[in-house]
Amino acid sequence: MMKHLIPVLFAAGAILLAAAHESRAQTQELCPDRPVPPDWVVVDILARTGRCSPGHLDKMLKIQNTRMMQAGAALKVCLGSPLPRGWVVTGKERCAACCGAAGQPVERNIIKKIKN
Repeated sequence: MMKHLIPVLFAAGAILLAAAHESRAQTQELCPDRPVPPDWVVVDILARTGRCSPGHLDKMLKIQNTRMMQAGAALKVCLGSPLPRGWVVTGKERCAACCGAAGQPVERNIIKKIKN
């Protein structure tokens, strides 16, 4: 019995590691002067020093890939974020210190994927 359980546990662990890597790979930081790629949305704006312009504070766009998300998935995105095909705005929410607004509340859109 134990002999058969070890390969099953090993396979389950490998699947969990692959899923964790995949979820990390679904977000990236992008310089503000670069276009957001198709099927990606802006989920936050972060201050980073010298990433795009040496010696300056850059407002990096934290973007998320929506391509593999299934219908019914929802995200909170910064105002002005592109809206991928198959997604709709379902509401708004106020958040503190998000989307580049340090120390002050701002609005962001709640979007939902309605079709694949």
